[in-house]
Amino acid sequence: MNKIIDGKYTFEIIDYIPCDYVIWNVGRNMVDGYLPLVQLGGEDGFQVNTKTMKAIKLKDAQTILNAIGWGQNTIKQMETYIKRYKNSKRKMTQQHVEKLKAALKVMYSIDDRR
Repeated sequence: MNKIIDGKYTFEIIDYIPCDYVIWNVGRNMVDGYLPLVQLGGEDGFQVNTKTMKAIKLKDAQTILNAIGWGQNTIKQMETYIKRYKNSKRKMTQQHVEKLKAALKVMYSIDDRR
């Protein structure tokens, strides 16, 4: 089993997103070139299980991490947001739409690996 350690956490290296995992929104705090995946739980449903962390080695991981800060961290959520806001007049919203479009291209490549 391949692992990566970022100084604080240990991640098992895999090549797909398991169904009970989400992308961990840690931005630039992850080792470059890896997409962090976690299971959430606890009383509030938002506590990260640090014992089951996984990561995908992915050249464009930061493209996804740059886009998910507004909460769209699945393909479906990204597609829905783009469809809903693609014609927005707000500059910030349009910039986010463009980030999500770029992230979707990378997400589709992960999904194709299954």
